[in-house]
Amino acid sequence: MITWIVIIAVVIVILFLLDREIYRYEGIHIGPRLQAWLYDRWAEKYDHDKKDGQLHDEEMLAKPLLAKLSNIPDPFILDVATGTGRLPFALTNQPEFAGHMIAVDISHGMLKQAAKKLSTHLERVELMQYDAFPLPFPDETFDVVACVEALELIGEKQAAVKELARVLRPGGILLTSRGTEESGRGIVVVSAEILTSLLQNAGFENVEITPWWRVFNRVFAHKPGTLISAGKKSLKDVLRCPQCGQADIFSRTDSSLSCRNCAKQLKIDGNGIVILH
Repeated sequence: MITWIVIIAVVIVILFLLDREIYRYEGIHIGPRLQAWLYDRWAEKYDHDKKDGQLHDEEMLAKPLLAKLSNIPDPFILDVATGTGRLPFALTNQPEFAGHMIAVDISHGMLKQAAKKLSTHLERVELMQYDAFPLPFPDETFDVVACVEALELIGEKQAAVKELARVLRPGGILLTSRGTEESGRGIVVVSAEILTSLLQNAGFENVEITPWWRVFNRVFAHKPGTLISAGKKSLKDVLRCPQCGQADIFSRTDSSLSCRNCAKQLKIDGNGIVILH
C-alpha cells in the first residue's frame, strides 16, 4: 500500500512540474526538440489561451512600429519566435504596411497556424522552421528585428540580443518584450534595468520600455546609425545555405529552395513553410 502511495505521489508531482513547465515556462528547461514537440501539440489552442495578450497587438505593436518606420515605405522585417504569426498578422492588417517579413519559429505546428491566419498575405510573409540561434542571415540584413514574448524564455539572453543586433541594419529597430514580475515566471524575469543593460551591451541605444499588458512590457531599441532600407528582398535573397554557408544563392520553386552553389535543397511544405535543417 505504501509503495502505491509513493508511486501516486511521484506521478502527481511529475504532472504538476510538467504542467508548470508547459504553461508557465513554455518548455524552456527541457531542450529545443521537446520544446518544439510541446508547441506542436499546443498550437491549435495557443491563440485561444493567449487571447488576452493579443487584444491590443495592432494598437501596441503594429501601429507604433509603423510610426517609427514612417520614412521606410517597404521595410524588411525579421520576426524571431513568431509562434502563430501574431506580429505578421497585426502588421499585414494595417493598410499602410507595404513591407516584407520573414517569420521564424522552432515549431512546425505553430507555423501551420500562422500559415492559416496569413493565408491571404503569404506573398508578404515567408515562414521558416528553424531553431532560432544563431540566425542564418548575413550581418546588417533587416530594417527591423522582432522577438516578442520570447526573449525571457531564452537562456543566453546576452548572446541572443547580440545576435539580433548583428542582423539588424545600422539605424534599424528592435521590437521585443519584457516579462513582468506579475507573469509568475520569477526565475526568468529580468528587471527593466537589467534588460536595458543587456541591450546597451549589445550596442543598442534609445531603449524604450512601455507597459503593454499585465504580464509584459513592450520594448523598442535602436541600433546606432541612419537607417537606409534594405529594399525589396525575400528569403531566397538573404538566407545562408546551411551546407556551404553562402548567402543570396538560392533559387525558389513551389516545393523547395535550391542552393546554386552546392545544390543543397530545403523543402517547402504544402503550407508554404521552409524547413531549414
